[in-house]
Amino acid sequence: MKKWIMIAVVAVLTAACPPADAHTPKGGLGDAALSPDGKILVVGGDTRVLYILDPQSFEVKERVYLKTNIYEMEFNKDGSVLIVEDVKENLYFLETGSWKVKTVLKDSGNFSAAPQADLVACLQSGYKKSSIELRSMSDGSSQARIEYPGSVIIVALNGKGDRLVTLAKGEKGLEEKKPIPKDLKGEEKDLFQQQNDGEVSIITEYEIPSGKQLNQQIVFYRPSNPKAMLAGDQGVFILAYNNINAKWADNKTNLFKSGNSYNYGAGVSQDRKTFITGGLAEGAHVQVDGMKTTAFKVPSLPGWPEYFEGFGFGPDGTAYGVTTAYRLVVIDNQGQFKKAVPIY
Repeated sequence: MKKWIMIAVVAVLTAACPPADAHTPKGGLGDAALSPDGKILVVGGDTRVLYILDPQSFEVKERVYLKTNIYEMEFNKDGSVLIVEDVKENLYFLETGSWKVKTVLKDSGNFSAAPQADLVACLQSGYKKSSIELRSMSDGSSQARIEYPGSVIIVALNGKGDRLVTLAKGEKGLEEKKPIPKDLKGEEKDLFQQQNDGEVSIITEYEIPSGKQLNQQIVFYRPSNPKAMLAGDQGVFILAYNNINAKWADNKTNLFKSGNSYNYGAGVSQDRKTFITGGLAEGAHVQVDGMKTTAFKVPSLPGWPEYFEGFGFGPDGTAYGVTTAYRLVVIDNQGQFKKAVPIY
């Protein structure tokens, strides 16, 4: 039997943090997440409803009204708590089953989660100073805090939760700006532009939970609207909207494309061995060891174009993508399209 549950969002715990820029609302569905035991699949987006699905039949079992536009989601290690980020960069900690909100953290978005370590890194980015708050995924309690003297763009925890990587804006003037030669095309043009656009970034690695700085380097790459960042054994991978992505490893930066024209949505597996990006009814599944890339396409719908908005991963590596057409798309752990179902 389908049930409809309405929840009044009341903050049990509120963190006072500097205000952050809100996300641009995603149209349609924003994200999906599967519980660690594989028994609960949740989907949410601009309807402000959290859909609770049966992962086998994809039938909607419950609808939980959160009164806020859902942007990103992640379960904690034992699946007892679901973290939901809304477009205003607030984090909601929900009890699985009752779906009651137990904690709300204001202005704590752009999060990166490491469920195995029960840690979520929350970013409060400012022009001159940024803060990264490390909190428990189970109850939202503060575990550590890192202050950065500049504007951090995106953060990423590794799978073990013992290393944090930040990507921040570098100072103007650290790179000379040069016009792009007219004869350059494709990847050569992208590389020249990134190396000579007058903008740089700073990558910093920290030990967690001590907060000790392990490494820092100025890099020529400045992403256009980063969608996700993966910190793993093979290096750091930054996925950008314009599909000019970067891999940083051994203090070297290389650009790459993931196969789409644009990356409207992206997701990273919990073991940090796989990432997936999606564009216009198409996507790319990438295994970071060897960069094995598998392209997939989704059967098109008539009418308005359909874009991917987000991806979640199950424990077996299956990916669950969501789109602007309110469809849930299942991609197996080898990058093959399996199924697409409407969610309403």
